[in-house]
Amino acid sequence: MAFWEIVFYWIALVAYSLAACGYAYSFVFKNPRVMNKINLLVAFGFICHTSAIVARFYATGHLPWSGHYEYALMGGWFIVVGTLYVGWQNKLLQGLAAATMPIVVIMMGYGYMQNPGLTPMAASLKTIWLYIHVYFAWISFGAYTLAMAAGVIFLLKQKSEALAVPNPSYERFPSLGRLDELIFRYVVFGFITDTIMICAGAIWAKDLWGSYWAWDPVETWSLISWLTYGITIHLRVTFGWREKKLAWLAIAALSTVIICFFGVNLVVNSSLHMFQVR
Repeated sequence: MAFWEIVFYWIALVAYSLAACGYAYSFVFKNPRVMNKINLLVAFGFICHTSAIVARFYATGHLPWSGHYEYALMGGWFIVVGTLYVGWQNKLLQGLAAATMPIVVIMMGYGYMQNPGLTPMAASLKTIWLYIHVYFAWISFGAYTLAMAAGVIFLLKQKSEALAVPNPSYERFPSLGRLDELIFRYVVFGFITDTIMICAGAIWAKDLWGSYWAWDPVETWSLISWLTYGITIHLRVTFGWREKKLAWLAIAALSTVIICFFGVNLVVNSSLHMFQVR
């Protein structure tokens, strides 16, 4: 890792960790007033996170997109971008960071424990289809994470409203009906970008390995994830699965994405995908 990358990386990680703890404090001790300060902490962490990526870019000459560390670095960045964007669009959604920040912290911590060393860009990665494949993978990951976050908030808010004295922290979020709608919208957006990611990856695979689909472990889990979210959309549209059912689906479905990008390498060492190489 480059010197300034290390500095900004750790500042960002500490900021995100403090933000996650701050949101937990707000909910547990029913103190919604601290959320504004926590949101500023997330924004500060994002600036440092971006600076770490820029520092790595100057050190390697290419954007980070190979190896677990680089994927965690950029994947986490896209999650934070999505979190800040929806919060900027609607202040009632700023608190979604309470569910997305722990994911980002775990991702970045896991990535750092892999191989964060500086590596040159392989010749096989120098193609426009890689840009499309990887960027849309990150966008879909970010959208699915937001769907998960909205699902978590929905369940907590629903539980809070059933109490004799609701937790005031959840008053800073949209209504249950609005959260239900947002879960579905995030899933649909993620599914569309996920589809583009898979198609671009197939075209890239044809040029690189001679076939559009090789049933590589990552490809297989990518298909499982895509089908899982497709079924989620089908259950909502056709069978009317809403609210609690949809929230739990959005939360559970994210596990397939995590397995695809990080879990496969724990049991399989033969994946053709570069970001699985230690």
